[in-house]
Amino acid sequence: MNKAIRFALVAAMAPGMALAQEPGPNLVSNGGFETRSPEANTWDQLDRATGWSNANGGSVDVFSKMGTAKNVGIPDNDLGSSPAQEGESYAGFVAWKDDMRPNFKRLVNGRDEKPFKAAWNQYSEYLQTAIGSPLTPGQKYDITFWVKLADKSDRAVNGIGAYCSPLELNYHHRHHLAELADVKSEAVLDNKKDWVEVKGTFVADGDEKYLIIGAFGPNMEKKSVIEGADNQRAYYYIDGISLRLKPEDDRDKDGVPDKEDNCPDEAGLKTLGGCPDRDSDGVADKMDACPDLAGPVDKQGCPDSDGDGIADNLDKCPKVAGVPEMKGCPAIKEETKKLFEKALTGIQFETGSSVIKKSSYGILDQVVAVMNENPEYNLEIHGHTDSQGDDAKNMKLSDDRAASVKKYLTDKGVGANRLRSEGHGETIPVADNKTSAGRAKNRRVEFKVMFWE
Repeated sequence: MNKAIRFALVAAMAPGMALAQEPGPNLVSNGGFETRSPEANTWDQLDRATGWSNANGGSVDVFSKMGTAKNVGIPDNDLGSSPAQEGESYAGFVAWKDDMRPNFKRLVNGRDEKPFKAAWNQYSEYLQTAIGSPLTPGQKYDITFWVKLADKSDRAVNGIGAYCSPLELNYHHRHHLAELADVKSEAVLDNKKDWVEVKGTFVADGDEKYLIIGAFGPNMEKKSVIEGADNQRAYYYIDGISLRLKPEDDRDKDGVPDKEDNCPDEAGLKTLGGCPDRDSDGVADKMDACPDLAGPVDKQGCPDSDGDGIADNLDKCPKVAGVPEMKGCPAIKEETKKLFEKALTGIQFETGSSVIKKSSYGILDQVVAVMNENPEYNLEIHGHTDSQGDDAKNMKLSDDRAASVKKYLTDKGVGANRLRSEGHGETIPVADNKTSAGRAKNRRVEFKVMFWE
């Protein structure tokens, strides 16, 4: 009954390591051998553990703290001393016996030959139980059990594993099964001190009805662990057997299966397809333009602090209500626009100087009034010259003139933190520098309302 391995992933874990929470019911009804009738009083009484039987002609044993037989007692018995991994009972089986026979060649060759040589070396015991309910084809299942090498074992092997069979096995032989394990330990299990977990995952065919546990090949690895007299056996205690439906893969452990998780490597919310939402605004971080600031869904998760309908991340004036055409900043009043247009040529300076002519004071005073009436306004002051004269001198002159206008406004009470000035020389003409009229237009002061914080 060679059943090919369908999927195997096995890990051996030391005691004390955290175990993943198992989501489904255990399909092995007496996995700890706690239910027995009657109590075992000697070897080869696996059938006294409810639901268990031998799968071949071997003789699996049951150990119990409740029984009176010391040879199969807990913690002390004829094979050593060990508490149960869980509860007050466990079973035990021979995984392999290293049979030896006299080497008659030694009689002829003397010291050139060893006194004993390998004999049959095939003895192995297996225990089996019915699976509690049918397995679903194509579904993954986890098999878990704990084993411990008995103190008086002098051999250890790998390949301790489990096989899910469509039939109850009742072989009359006492050698290794030809069936291949669905899960098994690749490492030699030689720990006599601690219980070691064997755990694996396989994909069900759907016809499995019995779980068989023992030592499986091919190519079983053997190890000698002789202490004192050699009994030639690899004998393992076994406890805590389970077969459970494996939950869907969930790398980030957020309860949303990877196949349904839009953010499989970041723990998130089921309502957001498994994606996180740091600001708890109902918009997944990967879709949230402001993942650390709560905002409505229709604003892509960004707040609208000034309530003007423009999200803060797109709002050039997020603290002052504005209009879309100004990118969220307040609309500039028509009279202000006309005033600034008048100022382009209305602000005059002494020739070749940054000294403001008194005739310009009226316009500048109106600018002061605008700034006082609109405390949310900030103002950039840009100075320009025509192309006549030295370029560097023109640059400095334009900068000085813009600074003079700024000083005038601050002297009139406009906060300096609301004003910035900059000169551009002759670099940004608005008219032809070849004509006097064009040059007059190029000699100008521009005001730009801004809304910086």
